[in-house]
Amino acid sequence: MKPAPMWDDRTPMILITFDGLGDRPSAELNNLTPLEAAITPNLDELTRIGVSGIHQPFGPGRATSSERSHWAMFGQTQTFPGRALLEATGMGIEIPVGRPHFHLSLRPAVLKGGQLQTVGRVGNDDASDCIELFDALRVMPHELNPVLHPLRNGECILESAVISSHEISDSDPLFGHLHPVLRPLPLDSALDQDSANYSAELVSSWINSAVALLLAHPINKARASDGKPHLIAPVTKWASLRKEFKTFEQSTGLTGAAVTSSALYRGLAEVLGMTQTHIPSDLDNVQADFESRLLAGITLSKTHSFVHIHTKATDEAGHTKQPKLKRDVIESLDRACQQLLNIAKATTIVITGDHATPSTGGVMHSAHPTSFILAGPHVHPDEVDTCGERFHNAGELGAVRAKDILPLMSHFSHRASFKGHATGPSETIALPDNPVVLDFSETANENQVTQVNRTGIK
Repeated sequence: MKPAPMWDDRTPMILITFDGLGDRPSAELNNLTPLEAAITPNLDELTRIGVSGIHQPFGPGRATSSERSHWAMFGQTQTFPGRALLEATGMGIEIPVGRPHFHLSLRPAVLKGGQLQTVGRVGNDDASDCIELFDALRVMPHELNPVLHPLRNGECILESAVISSHEISDSDPLFGHLHPVLRPLPLDSALDQDSANYSAELVSSWINSAVALLLAHPINKARASDGKPHLIAPVTKWASLRKEFKTFEQSTGLTGAAVTSSALYRGLAEVLGMTQTHIPSDLDNVQADFESRLLAGITLSKTHSFVHIHTKATDEAGHTKQPKLKRDVIESLDRACQQLLNIAKATTIVITGDHATPSTGGVMHSAHPTSFILAGPHVHPDEVDTCGERFHNAGELGAVRAKDILPLMSHFSHRASFKGHATGPSETIALPDNPVVLDFSETANENQVTQVNRTGIK
């Protein structure tokens, strides 16, 4: 038998993240999750024409953060650099290569039995006080001598030339209702334990000195007189190190782009060398906001093989602990998804969440599975035709991990790399859009050389 010639039927890929989509059933929604309770004709149709499963980013029982999930969802096996770097980069803050740095928050807190207990976060009316207190910390005499880069209200990026290791733990308890301010410790996995121990002790010493300064500061004395909580907890987290990274295209083979919604996602795209269109979140009009993101993403997909579109709306709704609000937000997003039904005829589309943000209970994020929908022209539908976690649990794809997403999308877009075929110095997830090719221009008639469009985008 004679094999037929091959042809190029690759499709662009669009990955859509409904941040914090996963949830748990609630009595308020008749024992359904917000996604199951929502009326979602467009997500139902995408489910019907596609294949589905459930997304558990790092396996069952493991709650995770957005940045860790997305790093894996983007196919990255490079060491995660730390969220502080992504936040700093997204805000245009230049951190020198090789310089450890941290996210620093100024939190309201009270001293109890020699421990510092945070009590919530700063509000908009605390902004001027935070600025003055950060200024005081900048000139506080201490060996650390940090540079504090303004980030957002009550937040900075802390870097210091004398910190020799970023491999230390957080002082920010994150779950302030459970833990007091923590002591930074060297990580067991630190490559240089002596350096990590020195850095942890240095940061601990600076925090102790900072708390003493803040307790005595006139701003906090005035706040006490006004019945406001003291701003006395400068806490660190997300230890990071800037280094040279492979770009998204170098690591995956794909030309990548992103429609970003915050500094975190701008930084993620920037660190990986992805083209980006930034649209600040407008959570007052969820449908219109998401429609604008989809339009921008569809435009980017005309020139890039992979596009990521992110919405924060579902996560924000989950954090309110109002299941009906999260249901309503999902319905607004679904109305915007109507335009995807036509796009899916020529584009491979995935819709999923990066983690679960339960709209009931006391946890921030949980390990509840989130729905996973994959549709496109090369997809043979499974039997599932309704959107929801319990329905998608029966889907053909089963349990999908974050690191599986890009390989799955590459497969269904006819872009998967071919095991045994080395197209460059390192293995990529997809066939490279722009492999390094031999140049025969000196030995061939240049008028006969044809430029090949290798992205597969018509």
